[in-house]
Amino acid sequence: MINWANVEDFGVQLQRYRKRAQLSQKTLADLSTVSVRAVRNLELGQVAAPRRETVRLLANALQLTTHERLSFELAAGGEVDEALFGTLSLPTDVLARPLVGRTRELDALLRQLLNHQQRITVISGFAGVGKTHLAVAAARSVQAVTATPILWVQLQKNTDRGPLQAAIADLLVGEGTGVNRLARQIGDRATLLVLDGNDNGQVRRETVWTLIRECPNLSVLETSRVPHDVSDHHRFLVAPLPCWRTGTDRSDAASAPALEFLLRRFADLRPNFQPGECEVAKLTEVCGRLDGLPSALESAASWATVISIDELVSMAQGEPEVLASHPATRTDPVAAARGVLGQQTPVTQDLALQLADRPDGWTIDQVVQQSGLPRAQAALVVQSLLHAGLIVELPSTSGGPVRFALLNLVRVALRGRAPLVPRLALAAG
Repeated sequence: MINWANVEDFGVQLQRYRKRAQLSQKTLADLSTVSVRAVRNLELGQVAAPRRETVRLLANALQLTTHERLSFELAAGGEVDEALFGTLSLPTDVLARPLVGRTRELDALLRQLLNHQQRITVISGFAGVGKTHLAVAAARSVQAVTATPILWVQLQKNTDRGPLQAAIADLLVGEGTGVNRLARQIGDRATLLVLDGNDNGQVRRETVWTLIRECPNLSVLETSRVPHDVSDHHRFLVAPLPCWRTGTDRSDAASAPALEFLLRRFADLRPNFQPGECEVAKLTEVCGRLDGLPSALESAASWATVISIDELVSMAQGEPEVLASHPATRTDPVAAARGVLGQQTPVTQDLALQLADRPDGWTIDQVVQQSGLPRAQAALVVQSLLHAGLIVELPSTSGGPVRFALLNLVRVALRGRAPLVPRLALAAG
């Protein structure tokens, strides 16, 4: 039997839920008033289309949750109705944390989402930059303003998600006709579909546009490390939290969003910690060496529960990749940087390699001088690095040239790399 969303087979689910409840087939039959023979045949997959009443009786006897019941009904060939729109809820672990330093980004994102002509928006940025957190805040705001239901689909398999989440994700990643059935389910409802973690383009652009065409009031918000196959006006790039205030000297970081984020995490994990001026200066350096990446800063705060501030600074200076990769964050930014770099052209990779020894930043003109590339090509390569989240714009004086710098963790990822393009290697020499 082909199920709508490649849901786990009904018989497999039935047996798993029965064993979880520590029930024999006979006991389940007695509780549900379904015959023992029917229970046995269902578990063996010998019934092509279980009756709806049978499925309901079994679900009641097994005391399934709402998520489990919907997946159970899907596997039996049933339709998902309005319950779908109250089931794919926002991730609770993110809801519990305040959004820090993202007021402007949130306002700009909301303008896009509330624009009825803007049907798809892709939030992109470096691993651990806070794309999911921003998407949650935006989805909540849209729901509060317009009462639009949110369908949140987590695409990463290594995250906690219920059976229905996994089923819908499998449906969107697959190439069958199931997406058309989902489109019929959404219909003309005003709906925001969030595809969280489409880092490898698992949900193809054709699938998204099929939903857009079939559902006239559907909008799609996607999070991804790079914006796959979309034009510029669909992209929403999220940069790391600034380690300095816009319009101030870079050394003036005492009230920067990155430091505010780190101090909030300290307050959560070490309530008795009262940083003085000296500690603030040291933590400011930690923020800078971790590029203001929220996931890396969360990791640093976790480390700080067992090591001193001086040790924290030492790790930030000598082993930033270790400090940024605490297991609790589920994020390895250096490995992510290597992965994204590997997707770039050889020219882009080699330019990044050349620029790795310029932590104070560079302009397009300096890229041209260093690489020997034509100005237009140099600008396109820099734009590619920016869209991939590998570089960040630095504060500059009014009217001065725009300056960029590679993230420190990207420079760590480039250690020991050999050039790929002979012409750029010669230019660098």
